Amino acid sequence: AEIPELVQDLPPIDDEARAFVDETVPLDIEGWLTDECLARYVRARKGVYEDTRKALRKTIEWRAATRPHALRPDVVEVENRTGKMYLNGFDKLSRPIIYMYNHRQNTKEPDNQIRWVIYTLEMCIRHMRPGVEKVTLAIDATSWGFSNAVSIGTARKFLDVLSNHYPERLGRAVVFQPPRLFVAFFSLVSPFIDPVTKAKVAFVNPSDTAPANDSSSPWITIEDCFDRQVLERDCGGTSLFKYRHDVYWPALEAEFAQHKAQLLAAQGPPL
Repeated sequence: AEIPELVQDLPPIDDEARAFVDETVPLDIEGWLTDECLARYVRARKGVYEDTRKALRKTIEWRAATRPHALRPDVVEVENRTGKMYLNGFDKLSRPIIYMYNHRQNTKEPDNQIRWVIYTLEMCIRHMRPGVEKVTLAIDATSWGFSNAVSIGTARKFLDVLSNHYPERLGRAVVFQPPRLFVAFFSLVSPFIDPVTKAKVAFVNPSDTAPANDSSSPWITIEDCFDRQVLERDCGGTSLFKYRHDVYWPALEAEFAQHKAQLLAAQGPPL
């Protein structure tokens, strides 16, 4: 009942965001505010009415000012020329899989790294099947090290965006063969992670096929979450997929153009 009030007096695109978005892509806040969206915010704010209302308004203002759904592919292309993070396939619950290969890190500009994360999340959401609301992260940590890790500040900013503007969107974050350095890094970041989100982090040794005896253990097997024939070989699966930027990126640009066309068509002709 309060949606008309929630979407009133929205801020314009801020000056910084204007340089990174396609302003011809309609905002469509009403289309974003689905029943499923409202339910996610209710769950994330533990059913507290006023907290839910404030969180929704905060995200509505953020989406109006930064236009995350309208980020241009050319802005973030540099972030994935090495294939460090991309959407590829679905897990056993039909959740989109975002692969993250930290050793392929190729940039040091934290704000654009965050923009690439947001762009990827928005694309995953557009490709979720009916009834699916969450994504799964497949994180290859075999070559992880502090030299190629994102900074703690960038990690905290990513967690802030995820918890405030994409609540209830993370299904599982599966870390494959985490080295001791990764565990140390996770211990530094974990105090800033919501306990519910923290419980979604799992660790995998690809050679393990038996489930952990302790149900509270963060260690799982590949089969608990993935079909091996779908999971990429670098993460312990059998899929031979290899990221090729010259193939993947044109397809991503075409997907964005289709997304824009659909929003324009839904908006209808100008009065």
